Amino acid sequence: MAALVAGVSCAPDPEQRRAERTVDAEYDVETGRLELITFDSDDNGTIDTWSYMEGNTVLHTEMDQDEDGTVDRWEYYRADRTLEKVGFSRSGGGVVDAWAFEGDDGEVARIEVSTLADGAVDRWEFYEAGALVRVEEDLDLDGRPDKWETREGGRVVTASFDEDGDGQPERRLVYASGALVAIESQPDERGVYRTRVDVSR
Repeated sequence: MAALVAGVSCAPDPEQRRAERTVDAEYDVETGRLELITFDSDDNGTIDTWSYMEGNTVLHTEMDQDEDGTVDRWEYYRADRTLEKVGFSRSGGGVVDAWAFEGDDGEVARIEVSTLADGAVDRWEFYEAGALVRVEEDLDLDGRPDKWETREGGRVVTASFDEDGDGQPERRLVYASGALVAIESQPDERGVYRTRVDVSR
């Protein structure tokens, strides 16, 4: 009986064996600190997840979710190990060009986009309950927005433009059911437009 108990207690743990097959670690040869953990998430023999480390701290993780050889998801972590943002590639070229941020409700609240895929953010999308409600764009690529849109039901309601580079809108287009209905200009110090030209539909 004792031999049988000993045999059972020494049986390999399936999860441990799976981890040995699917997880690998790389260390800095000089400091001995952990630098990279690779993971085969579906245990099919192909590495699809790379976690870049600083010792025991995860800096960011890259994933090839469809295993086509191109990274398509990037996760970035704060110092307290909580998820800060998730990067993805809108262009599908394996280069991160957009980053999603969660709100307090766990839903996506903001997406920042680098339309040129050069790492410089020039478009900001704001969401409420999963719906796009507001967009800011940096059209002249000076690092700050110069176009502002509001949206309802997926359609643009207003589009405002900074035309003199002062960071404030001077002209606003007003839409109804997706069609332009008015052009407003000459805002006062409160941002109220003093001139309105109605557009025939």
